[in-house]
Amino acid sequence: MRGLLPLCAALLAVAPVSWSAAPDLPVIGDNLIENGSFEDGPVGPVPAGEVPPGWAAEAYGGNGQLAIVEGGAPGQGDRCVQMTSAHDDSTGLHGPLIEIDATTAYIQFGWARIDPGPERSGLMLGRQWFETETEALEQESSRSYNYVASNLGVDGEWAYYEQLLLPDPTPDDGSFRADEIPANAHYLRIWALCYRWDGVGYFDGLGLYQVDYAALARTDIFARLAEADIDRVLEEIDEGLAGAREDSAVAGRARELVAELEALKRRAQGGAKRHVNEWIADQHRTPELIGELQGVRWELKIEALLQAGG
Repeated sequence: MRGLLPLCAALLAVAPVSWSAAPDLPVIGDNLIENGSFEDGPVGPVPAGEVPPGWAAEAYGGNGQLAIVEGGAPGQGDRCVQMTSAHDDSTGLHGPLIEIDATTAYIQFGWARIDPGPERSGLMLGRQWFETETEALEQESSRSYNYVASNLGVDGEWAYYEQLLLPDPTPDDGSFRADEIPANAHYLRIWALCYRWDGVGYFDGLGLYQVDYAALARTDIFARLAEADIDRVLEEIDEGLAGAREDSAVAGRARELVAELEALKRRAQGGAKRHVNEWIADQHRTPELIGELQGVRWELKIEALLQAGG
């Protein structure tokens, strides 16, 4: 289950996009990041030790390196946050703790820009996972941090980054990938950082939305079934079963596969809340099941020809 279907993989791509609210995905509710486009509050330097409205803390002690400036990312309003740091200094923003559901899906995204300078920057957009409101996962361990993007490019243009976050499919193995939600995570905190880098960077249009993964999965499953003309395949299987012997192993296998398909379609059509990994399992199973149904259709035809010739 580690590998995602093409539909999911496409959602992980980094690509410049322009929209003002939610990404082009079925999402549930509003942006979980307050003031992610930094339109609230006055333009100008953020006083040392303070943060823009909606944010929780300055990341590195409030050295007066934050400012709200004019000139936002495409479609993200008129303002953005500016961060200035040096090799021996850092700055950035922590968001408040956000309660999450580790069985569903989220998308985290944002725009970033860097004033031209060194080839590599210290500008990073990411998150930290928490098990409780006071304890990060594996306290004092860097494994509680993940990044949408790090050490961003320095060409001076706004760039859009996004990451689809899915539940860890193997919660008992003691590890999780950067794009997986740890099974014991109940909260996360957004980070936007400018870390030990002699330069100036900008963030805008930061967002975190819960994704209606069921809608994505249904679309994918039924699109695959339609592409395979599954109704025609089922008709041919029915024709083959009508002439097959009751004790035929091929006929028995065909009936099992048809029953499995019907159960999969009922799950996809139903409204019950399901773990995202169950949806992903059905997505992975769909093309396999289609292939097996197509195969058994021909096996039934071959068996009928052998019976007629015998």
